[in-house]
Amino acid sequence: MLNSHPLDEGLMMNTKSKRKLLWGVVLTALSITWLPYFGVFNTASMVMGLPQPLAVIIASNIVLTVCVILIYPLYFKPFIKKLEEKPLHEEAVK
Repeated sequence: MLNSHPLDEGLMMNTKSKRKLLWGVVLTALSITWLPYFGVFNTASMVMGLPQPLAVIIASNIVLTVCVILIYPLYFKPFIKKLEEKPLHEEAVK
């Protein structure tokens, strides 16, 4: 096994900070999807052939989709691993 440099360990993000960053991105993208309802990004301009509000919503939805894909290894893989180690209920012995 290769030894890692101490500075590399300090630069690596731990799981807790990854989760905070991910949820920050999710909340930001969700709040951006609501901005056209309040008149922000609601001009008559076109972005890549789409009206500006629609382009903003589509871009935010792409970011949210990527976040959902990233949530799986951060939350469900550790949960499944803990369930395998200690099941919720033991089967009755006959």
